Parts: sequence; C-alpha cells; structure tokens
Amino acid sequence: MDAAPSAPGVRAAGRGRYPLYAVLTAHGISLAGNSMTYLAVPWFVLETTGSATQTGFAAAASFLPILLSMTFGGVLVDRIGYRRASVIADLFGAAMVALIPLLHIVGMLTFPVLLALVFLGAAFDVPGNAAREALLPALAQRSGMSIERASSTLEVVERGARMAGVPLAGALIALIGPVNVLLVDAGTFVLAALIVAVSRAPGSKPAATKESYLAGLLQGLTFLWQDRLLRSIALLLAVTNMLDVAYVSVVLPVYGDQVLSGAAAVGLLIGTSAVAGVAGGIAFGAAAHRLPRRLLFTVAFMLVGLPRCLVLAAEPGLPLIFTVVAATGFCSGMINPILRTAQYHRVPENMRARGLGAISAIAFAMVPLGPIVGGGLISYAGLTATLLIFACVYAVATFSLVPFKVWRELDAPPSGSRTDLQENR
Repeated sequence: MDAAPSAPGVRAAGRGRYPLYAVLTAHGISLAGNSMTYLAVPWFVLETTGSATQTGFAAAASFLPILLSMTFGGVLVDRIGYRRASVIADLFGAAMVALIPLLHIVGMLTFPVLLALVFLGAAFDVPGNAAREALLPALAQRSGMSIERASSTLEVVERGARMAGVPLAGALIALIGPVNVLLVDAGTFVLAALIVAVSRAPGSKPAATKESYLAGLLQGLTFLWQDRLLRSIALLLAVTNMLDVAYVSVVLPVYGDQVLSGAAAVGLLIGTSAVAGVAGGIAFGAAAHRLPRRLLFTVAFMLVGLPRCLVLAAEPGLPLIFTVVAATGFCSGMINPILRTAQYHRVPENMRARGLGAISAIAFAMVPLGPIVGGGLISYAGLTATLLIFACVYAVATFSLVPFKVWRELDAPPSGSRTDLQENR
C-alpha cells in the first residue's frame, strides 16, 4: 500500500526551513570564530612578543570597535541588504584575521599593523551578526516557525557557539599553535560566508533611498526613542549589562580568590551558568513561549541577578552556589528570546538592522564602566558590600517591571504595520 502523500503545506515548510537553518548554522560558525579570535589573538601576541602590555592592547582592540559598529553599522546593513552584508562582513573578517599570521610569517607584521587588523576585523563582526539577526523574521515566516521559537533557537545557537569557541581555541592552540589557529579561525568566517551566500535567504538590496547616512542613523535612533517599550528595554539592559560584566570580569575572580578554591571553581561556575542558559533557551522554544511574556520575563528577571548576589554574599559553600548559579543561568536563557520577539514585532523591516543596532548600542553603552565600577566598589567597600550593592540595584531594576504599564506591551499583539514581514528580495 502506497504511503499517503505529504501535505503541500508540510512540504513547503520543510523546503522553507533550509534557509533558516543555513543562516542559523552560519551565525553559529561565525560567532564561534569570533570567540576563537578573542583568545587566539592575545595568545599570539603574548607568544610572539612576550609583552603583557601589548597583549592587553591587542585584546582591547578586539572590543573597542563593537560599540561603534553597533551604533553606526545598522544603516549600512539596511542599505546593502541583509544577506549581502552578512557575506561581506564575514569575508572581510576572514581577510583581516588571515593577514595576521601571513604577515607574521613573511616578517611584515608590526604591532601597529596588528592593532589595525584586529580593530578592522572586530568592526565588521557586529554588522554581520546584525544582518543575520535581521533575516530571522522573514526566514521564520517562510518556514512556518513562530518568531518566539525562532528567537529561542537563535539564543541557543549564540550561547552554544560562544561556549564552544573559547575551549576549542584553547585546545587548538595547544595542538597546532596560535599562528595556525588564526588561519583556522579565518576559515570559519569563509565557511559562514559561503553558507549564507548559497542559503537562498532573502536579502538582496532593499529599495533605493535618497536619505543621507546621517538621516538614516537619526531615523533609527528616533524610532527607538519614540517607542516606549523598546526605549525601556534598552535602558534596563544598559544598567544590568554593566552589572553583569562587572560580575564576570571582577567580582567572580575576586570571589574565587578570597572565598572559593581558586580559578578552577570560577571556571566551573561560568561554565555551569552557560550550559544552564542554553537549557533555558531550549525550554523557552519548546514550551515556555506559550506563557504570558510579561509574566515570564518578570519572573525570570527576578531570578537572575538578585538571588545570585545575595547567595554569594552569604558564602554558603559550593553546592548551594552551584545550584543557584545553574538556576539563574537557566532563567537568563529565556530573557533574550522574549526581548528579541518584542523587538522583531516592533521594528519595521526596512530599518531592522539600524533599529536593532540602536537598541544594542544603548544596552552596551555602560558596559566599559562595569569593571571600573566593580573594582572600585570592592576596593572601597569590600567584596560582600559590593555584592549587596549589586543586589540592591538588581532589585530596583527588577521591581521596575511591576508598576510601570509600559511592560504590559510585551503581551500586546503586534500591530499589522509592524509585523508585515516584507521579503527583502
């Protein structure tokens, strides 16, 4: 007896999911390559120069362009087209990374040239990431996947790629050395570019526009500031991102030195939180996205920063600390998909890259202050007092979600004008 033919809609959805999965795969490969760069470049500098100072400058050159490209890159991505921008960004990044070992081999790599290559490569990372993120709503619509589930899948891919990239780079450095790792790293960007190029994802150049670059930039910032919910999201994340960076870069290392058994315990805590975050993203995509988004976001946000700081301040011992860190990591994995869903619903297709870039720029604007604030508080008030101060700030940020009506818009159905996902043909 012949098998019953598949429904046309099922076949169409199956075919339509290939571009979505291709872009997600490329996104993960590119992000893993970025993570490898963050370790391989400083290690390369340290091995070739022996200078800790130059190593620090090289690491800084990887991070300084990020905020600039978040702010200014979105307009170019919207004009170039998302697929094309993704391919160009990854190929340019591959060229910059590959030039470091190649110039070193032929004896032409000076330290200023190295800093310039690192800076330029990092400057194109964010526009490439933004381009692939901007493709997601149209790809999800084509595939028949809800935007909530697509957002959670993107979160899992990003967390998994970053979690795998650094250990992979460390293992490869030990096996083949940092020079060869940089060549492998460049290959990851080329592979990501090729996958997107053949993905059949929509992304050719949008309709021509006569507005200037500055006008396009101001349009994105103005749109963000006039949207109460998006503005509130960006400002909330600006505060909590600063605290999170201070927690990871300063508070945890000091806590590991003064309270725990050293760096190994800190590494396990960070790894536990990362794995739990992946699990949280999977849980949101599987079932949690059916819950009211405002309620889920509020509860998850309450269970991330505040309990973690209070428990660490109490110094209860590793078993309870690991339990709390796992729980907070799980909750954090559900936060970004909720916020991404709101952003995708509210930012129009023709300015999605610059709109998402403006949100990210504000959300990360205070990140450089995090280590300074954390280190200063620990020096002035001590570790326990710093954790309690952080807990108070987290509490204020968290409970601001309850009384203000703007957060109710997380549950509001998207307006038709903002959810018409015009394919970027």
